[in-house]
Amino acid sequence: MKKLIFGIILTAAAFVVFAAMKSIDKDALPTTVNEATGYKVGDKATDFNLKNVDGSMVSLAGIKNAKGYIVVFTSNVCPFAIKYEDRLIALHKEFAPKGYPVVAINSNDPAVQEGDSFENMKKRVAEKGVPYVYLVDEGQKIYPQYGATKTPHVFLLDKDLKVQYIGAIDDNADSPEDVKTRYVANAIHALENGKLPSPNYTKAIGCPIKSAKSGEGNRRQGPPNGDRKQPPSADELLKMMDKDNDQKISKAEAMGPLQNDFDRLDTNKDGQLSKEELSKAGPPPKG
Repeated sequence: MKKLIFGIILTAAAFVVFAAMKSIDKDALPTTVNEATGYKVGDKATDFNLKNVDGSMVSLAGIKNAKGYIVVFTSNVCPFAIKYEDRLIALHKEFAPKGYPVVAINSNDPAVQEGDSFENMKKRVAEKGVPYVYLVDEGQKIYPQYGATKTPHVFLLDKDLKVQYIGAIDDNADSPEDVKTRYVANAIHALENGKLPSPNYTKAIGCPIKSAKSGEGNRRQGPPNGDRKQPPSADELLKMMDKDNDQKISKAEAMGPLQNDFDRLDTNKDGQLSKEELSKAGPPPKG
């Protein structure tokens, strides 16, 4: 009898544990070391002092009349970051006058992602007419503190630097016209009304932050053994760089030597490299 009762208790306990596990939001679980050790909603962020594209040093405390800060880790060349550029500009224009400016940070290591060099940051700002500060995370010291893993990745802070929202800008990276939920905008509206944002966490969708130090899915892929004697095939190039899975590589997606050789290979001048065009990749003809 005692064994039967004990068995029933064990079965009931197992059911409770299973139900609890099923109720956990998988998107809210950390997926990398940075996410696990970085800021959570409710934490107070440490201020920073980073170089802006105009050469000035910028800290959050130095931004006048701020009621909060839309801190976003982004990139010059990540296709997802590029898709969100116009929306970030619109967010800044909408909310900076209300005290919530966009503070963009580029944490990618230019030794790994050449398109994210400081010079290219300056060029991108000039090309897009970016109205917000665009800061370089030299030495990659800031993004691990925050727990940023993607570009773009948003951390909405209040005036006391308390983290109020973490995640994506909205619910549709591909199509601004089809956005149904503006996560960041809604979070700011909640704060303005004295409420807590809901949701206060969403899964950031974007490219991994590039770091030679951590190598967490960020290093360029190469041959498993030794140096490659033959250039990568078109299929291998697509696997490495085709972030949006359209079977083409855009100039924004191209990395390394392919980025430098892009214009030569783009024979139809459509800004995309097809599989046929990629098959011609390799050293340019001599002479």
